[in-house]
Amino acid sequence: MTTMTVPEALETPPSPSVHPRRPWSVGRWAARIGRFLAYSLIALLLGTIGFSLVIALLSAGVSTIIVWVGLPILVIGVLVARGFAMAERAVQASVLGTELPTPAPRTAPEGNGWMRRMLSPLTDPQNWLDSLWVLVNFVLVLVTFPLALAWTVGAIATVGGPVSTLILEQVLPASNRSGLADLAGIADPFALPVDLLLQFLVGLLFLVTLGPVIHGLTALHRGVARGLLSSRYEEQQRLVRTEQSRAAGRSAESAALRRLERDLHDGPQQRLVRASMDLARAESLAQKDPEKAQSVLRETREQLGLTLDDLRRLSRGIAPPVLVDRGLTAALTELAAISPIPTTVEAPELELPEHVEIGIYYVVSESLTNAAKHSGARNILVELARIGDDARVRIEDDGRGGAELRTGGGLSGLAGRVASLEGRLTVTSPQGHGTRVEAVIPCAS
Repeated sequence: MTTMTVPEALETPPSPSVHPRRPWSVGRWAARIGRFLAYSLIALLLGTIGFSLVIALLSAGVSTIIVWVGLPILVIGVLVARGFAMAERAVQASVLGTELPTPAPRTAPEGNGWMRRMLSPLTDPQNWLDSLWVLVNFVLVLVTFPLALAWTVGAIATVGGPVSTLILEQVLPASNRSGLADLAGIADPFALPVDLLLQFLVGLLFLVTLGPVIHGLTALHRGVARGLLSSRYEEQQRLVRTEQSRAAGRSAESAALRRLERDLHDGPQQRLVRASMDLARAESLAQKDPEKAQSVLRETREQLGLTLDDLRRLSRGIAPPVLVDRGLTAALTELAAISPIPTTVEAPELELPEHVEIGIYYVVSESLTNAAKHSGARNILVELARIGDDARVRIEDDGRGGAELRTGGGLSGLAGRVASLEGRLTVTSPQGHGTRVEAVIPCAS
């Protein structure tokens, strides 16, 4: 099977795979609680050290910056914060299973002096976000760790409370025994059963709510870390995709223009030159041999008809009037009607941006042309749908398969056109089992 997604560098990050929901189990529930307690304990220890070092260094740097000594101290401070941020990424990945990608650091341009290179960490916004995270996370873990620990102990009281009460009932004299029942004014012989029941109910309340509380605290730590430690990574990736998309768009546009120029030169231009020569010939024969002149004119008319057909074919990659006047569904239906292979179109009326409609039209037009030339298919299915904020078009045929991406080929042109719209193109073509071309284009591209 040949499966290609192009261009890989331009793909948006794939959405997390959807796994079937596993049945609840005590083991996974207890493991999740244990992981958060272990994480929060490690975070508390690292946070205490990091908070002390970073606050001390930043304070010393700011207070002495007027005499320039503070600048290298500030550099050390933000680098220490970066180190603790890297430790947090490693701890969350290993304990909580949270991936926190590291943004690319800002480096000093080549040729700068040693002073500017030394001070370049102070110009990196991520280093200051790391410093802010050290402060925020320390305050956060001072709240979440005791809360999680207290809630866990309260849940253990579901069994531990009644058991400890029964043990104390046997070892302590009656004068030293007191419980919730005594506070409520309940006398023997009902005091002990009421004590046991109240302890069980309070512990049960903590036990039932322990899972959601731990889940919420985990999500809080993940959110704070993702917002302060990895948000710039996502911005950097969006910028990279935009730059690559523009480069791919320029490349695709240049390739399309070169192909159009070549096709015009090899087809319509040659026929028009021949038609011009034939008309001159017919003009010279009009007086001497009218019948021969009529024959030449008929041939010229046929050549002009073929030229019009070539021009119509070449214009399919450009937005046709039917797309502008009647919309994408009508344009796709017209493409299916002129396809030499029977083609079914399933395309609801969708509100899509104009550039997305043109891109989808181009993908379908090129895919149908490629299928007609190479697939040997008997049927083609074109499906158009909107998936969230993306438009998806899928072209499937039942031909021989084995389609491959080659430089200068039709699929390569499709890849560049889709990439210029910040979309992704997937081609699945197992040998002997047809070809599926799928393009997903963001409507906000």
